[in-house]
Amino acid sequence: MAPTPAPPRAPRQPHAEVDPNLLDDAALEADGLQDVVLEHANLANRRGRRVLVQRVRLKGCRMTGIQLAESTLRDVVIEGSRVDLAAFRMTRFERVVFRDCQLQELDLVEAQLSSVVFDRCDLSGADLGHATFRRSQMRDCTLDGLIGAERLRGVSMPWPDVVGQAAAFAAVLGVGIIEEDEEGEGLRR
Repeated sequence: MAPTPAPPRAPRQPHAEVDPNLLDDAALEADGLQDVVLEHANLANRRGRRVLVQRVRLKGCRMTGIQLAESTLRDVVIEGSRVDLAAFRMTRFERVVFRDCQLQELDLVEAQLSSVVFDRCDLSGADLGHATFRRSQMRDCTLDGLIGAERLRGVSMPWPDVVGQAAAFAAVLGVGIIEEDEEGEGLRR
């Protein structure tokens, strides 16, 4: 049986009056985001290094192109959000849930992911180069063109998802696919 990821902790008395427009790059880097609930916020193209994002819920947010290098995301839930073209190089993820998110071309190079859940997310073209996963799950995700699929060690998936990704996993292992013609003969490579 696959290990179950630990669930994220809820924000402690979330700040009700957080204006995402005030979260410029300098404020994000200096103060991080803690005990915050943001809905429909525009955090696109924000940048920060060594940012702490803790006990945060983001729903319906636009985070296209966000860059949080060498940061920590702990006890975070991101739902129904665009996080495409985002870069989280060398970032630590602890008890993070991505649900119904667009994560195309996500950069997780050298990221450390522990108890992370990807649920119904599109990770097409995501880069997992040198990433490490522990007690993490992927459910009903699109993984087309995933870079570094061999880094998925430590991820659990439902059996239908594993079967659906068989071609990608075969490619990682160097296993060729043989196609048959209509009569079941004349094998081609």
